[in-house]
Amino acid sequence: MKLWQMPVHQLPIRVRPVLGETVLSYVFRLAHANDLDRPTLLLRALGRPNAAVTRFALDRDYEVSLNELALRRLETVTGRSSEQLRAALTNLHRISATPEDNPTIWLYKGHDLLNHCDHCVARIPGKPTIRVHRLLFPQLCQRHRRWLDPATAGIPRQVNLSNTPEIVTAHRRYSQLRAANRDHHWTHIQLRQATWIAMDWARHSKYRARPLHDRWQTRADALGIGHGPYNPTPLLVFPEAVALAEVLSDLNWRRHVAMVHRDSDMDRFFRHVAMVHRDSDMDRFFRHVAQRMNQPATFADWLTSAYLLHNSPNRNHRIRRPLPGWINQLRHKHLELRTEFWQQHFASHATSTPFPEIRHFK
Repeated sequence: MKLWQMPVHQLPIRVRPVLGETVLSYVFRLAHANDLDRPTLLLRALGRPNAAVTRFALDRDYEVSLNELALRRLETVTGRSSEQLRAALTNLHRISATPEDNPTIWLYKGHDLLNHCDHCVARIPGKPTIRVHRLLFPQLCQRHRRWLDPATAGIPRQVNLSNTPEIVTAHRRYSQLRAANRDHHWTHIQLRQATWIAMDWARHSKYRARPLHDRWQTRADALGIGHGPYNPTPLLVFPEAVALAEVLSDLNWRRHVAMVHRDSDMDRFFRHVAMVHRDSDMDRFFRHVAQRMNQPATFADWLTSAYLLHNSPNRNHRIRRPLPGWINQLRHKHLELRTEFWQQHFASHATSTPFPEIRHFK
């Protein structure tokens, strides 16, 4: 009789799961705490595996998913309800409905897995290896103020943020932004877009946005990561990326950018070069971005110039700027809606026509 066919009982020593921990990491820690010689035996007791499972799977970024019967066996051996387990082990939300006749586990290569905070692990007996999911946003240990994702820091270690409280504050703001937008994946995409934009700004900041350049250089020195604005990392620009992600996620501003009416890009370009009237609707968006970055009006002027040059038919096609690219992508997505609205507005000779509801611009 196989292990997964035998009855299971609660283990004498209970282990508390860590928020975001992988199921594989938790099961191996539970087995180690109960002095099992081979932690893979406990995993096989949960269900029939689809592949051979070894101790090295934990170190090679593997994860497991369970079906309903295997989850019930996990409840029994841990002494915790499925609701308690799901609250910490996020991968248990991916329960499979098949097969229905026997408990089964699936081993697969995981993605975006990180080591838990070294300081937190040091407080646990045995100092086990604990792997956690990134949960679609950069991980931060609030207790020890450590950045857990070396990839975004640009160095092969966890980063101490004690000298950069603005990053801790930005992480809290981004968590609030995720909570406000139920679609966490969509919010993550906005942060990713904002990060690319902020990193592009950093590369040109010495001559175009000197206050931002000095801010990033000071932050790089405080972090001790050896990367300044010329070679930025996502961690270096994280507070600015979060502030910009809040703008990119604002449906009112998304509607504004998508619905701005322009007679001719080139007319606006020549008006800009001649320094004639430039108080256009799109300029309002750039001024708002500059305000969120706590930058002077010259920063908004630079963003406007970059946008106009990006859309000039004579521009260097090798130059790709992320913010103008995001604007053009959003406007192209809503081209039909914008065209229909302005045609109706001008045909009706109305002094004001209600814009489409903001829900259309997500």
